[in-house]
Amino acid sequence: MKPHLSLFAILSLAVVAPTAFAQTKAPEAPKEAPKVAPAALAGTPVKEADYAKGLLGVWKQDIKQGAVTGEGITTYLEGGKATSVATLEGGGKKIEIKASAKWSLEKDKLTVEITESSVPQMMPVGAKITQTIIALTDKEFKYKEDKTGQEITETRVKAEEKKPAEEAKPAKK
Repeated sequence: MKPHLSLFAILSLAVVAPTAFAQTKAPEAPKEAPKVAPAALAGTPVKEADYAKGLLGVWKQDIKQGAVTGEGITTYLEGGKATSVATLEGGGKKIEIKASAKWSLEKDKLTVEITESSVPQMMPVGAKITQTIIALTDKEFKYKEDKTGQEITETRVKAEEKKPAEEAKPAKK
């Protein structure tokens, strides 16, 4: 099973989940996920031309997939930089993963490249993740992880709750 986190942890769990957590294999995602109209999400829709501005800020994803639970926080910054921290629990183990990245948008395709990772053996520097934005509002961000086809919805963290994801520090050797 490959639980999905906000942004960067997606890649790390593809490697970690089979060894770090005792799980069964997840069912395969459909080849093509149906498009969802932006009005299906809470909040005011953001036009595709304004996606880069609409992504800026702090986003949260609650994770519950099989025996794995956790939370992912991703902060998109101006200038195409981002940070992410995810905490997962499952199989009696707890893992925290921090990463920094650069991001870019081309129409509805969000591409993220890992630039720093607290756990490089699970999330290597240079790894790229591509997501297709299905809908973006001022409150919710729904996308399809292109590699697996899984749809994920994140919620914007309110100003009073904001705790931006910390930058990743290289693992100590």
